[in-house]
Amino acid sequence: MISDKIKQIMKEKNIKAVELAEYLGMRPQNLNTKFKRDSWSVQDLISVLDFMGCNLTIEYKTDTKLTFTMGDAVKRGGAE
Repeated sequence: MISDKIKQIMKEKNIKAVELAEYLGMRPQNLNTKFKRDSWSVQDLISVLDFMGCNLTIEYKTDTKLTFTMGDAVKRGGAE
């Protein structure tokens, strides 16, 4: 589950859920719901990983990699 991976990184980097919720502009209860339902959009993942100092990378079986950063995410409240 994606939520488990996010929690693992949060633990390794000593990031509290309240801090992450604040960064994402949501209430801690809403973040908790995302964790329970494992309902993460690509934009959410990019934002979460950026906050934790990580990138979202897709690795093909042929050794090709695509990395997504905050510049690839649509900003909240409007399209780029």
